[in-house]
Amino acid sequence: MTIRIYPSRLPGEPLEVHQHGETTLQGWLSKNVREFHPDRTHPISIDVDGKNIPPSAWFDCHISPVSDVRIYPVPYGTGLEIAAWVAVSVAVAAAAYSVFMLSSLDAGSYTSSTGKSLDLNPAEANTAKLGDAIREVFGRTRLYPDYVVSPVTRFDATDPTIMRVSMLISIGMGKFAFTDGDIRVGDTPVSSLPGFSYTVYQPGASVSGDERSENWFSSTEVGGTSSGSGLDMAQTAPEADDIIADSMTVSGASVSFTGLDTDDDDDTDEDDEALPDSWVEGATVEIIAPTTFNVSSSSGYSVLASDFLSEINPYVGMPVTMTYGSIDYQLYIATWTPSQAAVPGTGGSAASVQASAAPSTYDFSTSTATFDVTWQGTTYSVSLIADYVTMSGLVAAITEALEGSGLAAQDISGTVRITEPFSPYAGGSITTTSLPASVFGTSPANTTGTASSGGSAAVTASVTLAYNSAAGAAFTGVPGGQQRLSVSHRGYEYRIVTVDGATATVQRLIGGAVDSTWPGFSARTMIDYSASGINDNDTWLGPFLACPENETCDMFEVNFSFPSGICGFNGKGKKQTRHVEWEIQYRVYSSGSSWTSLTGIYALKNINGLGFTERVTLTSAGLVEVRCRRRNEQGSNNARDNMYWQALRGRLKTRPSSYAGVTLMGVTVETGGKL
Repeated sequence: MTIRIYPSRLPGEPLEVHQHGETTLQGWLSKNVREFHPDRTHPISIDVDGKNIPPSAWFDCHISPVSDVRIYPVPYGTGLEIAAWVAVSVAVAAAAYSVFMLSSLDAGSYTSSTGKSLDLNPAEANTAKLGDAIREVFGRTRLYPDYVVSPVTRFDATDPTIMRVSMLISIGMGKFAFTDGDIRVGDTPVSSLPGFSYTVYQPGASVSGDERSENWFSSTEVGGTSSGSGLDMAQTAPEADDIIADSMTVSGASVSFTGLDTDDDDDTDEDDEALPDSWVEGATVEIIAPTTFNVSSSSGYSVLASDFLSEINPYVGMPVTMTYGSIDYQLYIATWTPSQAAVPGTGGSAASVQASAAPSTYDFSTSTATFDVTWQGTTYSVSLIADYVTMSGLVAAITEALEGSGLAAQDISGTVRITEPFSPYAGGSITTTSLPASVFGTSPANTTGTASSGGSAAVTASVTLAYNSAAGAAFTGVPGGQQRLSVSHRGYEYRIVTVDGATATVQRLIGGAVDSTWPGFSARTMIDYSASGINDNDTWLGPFLACPENETCDMFEVNFSFPSGICGFNGKGKKQTRHVEWEIQYRVYSSGSSWTSLTGIYALKNINGLGFTERVTLTSAGLVEVRCRRRNEQGSNNARDNMYWQALRGRLKTRPSSYAGVTLMGVTVETGGKL
């Protein structure tokens, strides 16, 4: 006789037939079932010559070539026992594989219930128990398909508000006839769903070219939350570590602070006059160093003029951030006019105001000094309100306030002089309000200049800005005259190279990479600066395995979801671009090897629910563990950017290329707008 394997105890033909000689039941199973262990709970029952043999008797139950041996599956309540047995005991015939493996695998983060139809948000199919018979249909009836492999959710790469669910489902044994009108999602015909697509595979047809047939393992540790949103990444987000100081001085690659303090309500402790702990070598910091611009209007643009623009190394089309009135604008340089040196004229003499004594102090942080300078019909206000430390710092502060006037402050043998620095001279007198004695002494001298003939005055560098691109809508609205604002590379990010007390040397970062062409800051001191680091707590979610411990994967995917969108808001409540930074790390499990990092940034101003799918292809298949974190502060400045780790899945290397005797359907359902 033979050993026959049946799909159930219902009447029908066996799936497999095996010849055998003199042996025992346990001996035959040990020889033919890979990694068979007698001490396991087995999802099969065995009848010999019509009598059921319990597993405890398999060891000494002898069978001969004339014995009638029949093996049936036992559908346990949860299917977990069968899954464990099948994981180590795949039968040799393709038909038996269909019985055990066409039942649904882990559905990841999706719930399911037997007898329910496909449904949106997310789409679902049945999860049949391992060992269940595959349906056979006679006549016309309504079917509720079963998963063949785990369904996969991915966010659209071009429109993150769209999520698609891909699945491979089993219709049943044999061939089926139906039309588009017969297919429904819930009670909705698929013809009414523009985001629905499907492909039918007849019995035995190859599915290897369909991505939906790939065998993905979805981690229940990531996607198994009751809300469905995933793991909240707020706990991994670092906090901003703002600099608290009286003033900031920049020059070249150097950034120095005067009057440093920590935010601990104690101005006498030893951590004063020291940079925060987050300001260390290699850290990324944000530095906003405003200056005085001379603003005018031309052709619908605000023209921003300052020779300090050279420090950003500008070019047409450069993405920049402009900060004015505590509002950040993400713009592009539409036009760029470099500064031009004066062409000297003939004759003439410079107008000037000469101090009668050296400055008695450079520190105006507690006792400020303000005066006006009028030249060629325009008045410029000079406010000394910081500790400028040295004579050069004081002279630079006065010159900065006179931006666009054609005048400059100079150090003349330890005294301050305001004058026309270059020919051609305009001629006339510099008039001022009462000058502070601490800077100019008690009797400063005013010298009237005489005009030169010929030559041309210096041209101050200037830019105009636009939205979205260099050719976009013109940016306007900054009032004319002298304005304090900042124009710099997008994001204001710098990397710390060295730290020495209250001074740091930095490199400019563009898109996370060091910009070797950056010329450095133009020298100046200011109190309206902004400087902050990231107090990185190095907190991670995970690690979690991307596939089961007895499997390997050749790639894995991570879903990040933002139920409230990604959007920032300015001081007036208007939407502005918000940046979210993230990091994924992975390594081979239990290898002790270092982590491999993948970082990225999402920049949007969208208040709708959305998400992103990140795919990592491994150089070699393995059992990998994955962890994730957020790299910038969450929710700052009233931003909507709550971030969740919604899914982790690994693609298993092994999967069937076809399924004998079974009709399959590859389905893709769009669930965007219902996240």
